[in-house]
Amino acid sequence: MKGVSAVKWQNLGKNLAFVVAVAALTIGGWALFGPRPHQVKLSGQTAAVQKLELTAVGDSLTHGVGDDTNAGGYVALIKSDLQATGNYAVTTQNFGVSGDTSTQIQKRIDTQKKLQQGIADADVLTVTVGGNDLMHVLQAHLLDMNAKNVAKGSVAFQKHLTKLITTMRGLNKSAPIYVFGIYNPFYVYFPKLTAMTDAVTTWNKATQQTLAKLDGTYYVDIDSVLTKGGTTASKAAKSSVKAALSDSANPLIFTQDHFHPNNAGYAKMTSQLWAKMQATKKRWAK
Repeated sequence: MKGVSAVKWQNLGKNLAFVVAVAALTIGGWALFGPRPHQVKLSGQTAAVQKLELTAVGDSLTHGVGDDTNAGGYVALIKSDLQATGNYAVTTQNFGVSGDTSTQIQKRIDTQKKLQQGIADADVLTVTVGGNDLMHVLQAHLLDMNAKNVAKGSVAFQKHLTKLITTMRGLNKSAPIYVFGIYNPFYVYFPKLTAMTDAVTTWNKATQQTLAKLDGTYYVDIDSVLTKGGTTASKAAKSSVKAALSDSANPLIFTQDHFHPNNAGYAKMTSQLWAKMQATKKRWAK
């Protein structure tokens, strides 16, 4: 019996040796003559997330007055839109001050180091300016407002706007600058007050002409989406100041002041900005 067992173990050893030899030859042959490894590029691979810094400069529309979430109006919303793509990690700085005119914004840029640094570091710059400048003109000529007064005010504003953008460009040579137009918050209440509508139109046209002369600076229209609020004025409405102020006729305007955008209004502003940024993506996206 012992002899039989020894033979079996010898045979098993021979078989194992044979298997090992065959395996070695197979592996060696594959290494020598098999296909070479190569890098595989998977379709649909995403690029590295791009860091973006957006600096917002301006008046109450940048500050976010009317946004009842206190998140910062369009500035918070455009950050959310950018990050929702999965392609950008966005940081924002908000330098909006309620009531500021173009000259007051200019003074802040000229004197505030933090604001200067925020502009210099930005990949994208946004500006809201002009609404308070126009309101000052209208208040100064409340009883005798006419096209001549508006035109004169617009000329002065365009000079201030040019200086403002030029100063920002001096601090940042490459970032695109998106400048919002202005809108008429009173249109739905007083659609027949054409002087106000004409003033806003004149102002925005001049602003577009100014920005067209400045490199990397783009006009963002909000008049077309905020002024009429997607509604039409009813006849009863709008017959008296008392009726107008008690009726929230424009669903995009903040009911507490009937002037600034509400959350829905800021969403419309953001949509307009996003569309313009998409159309000029080469200026800020890598």
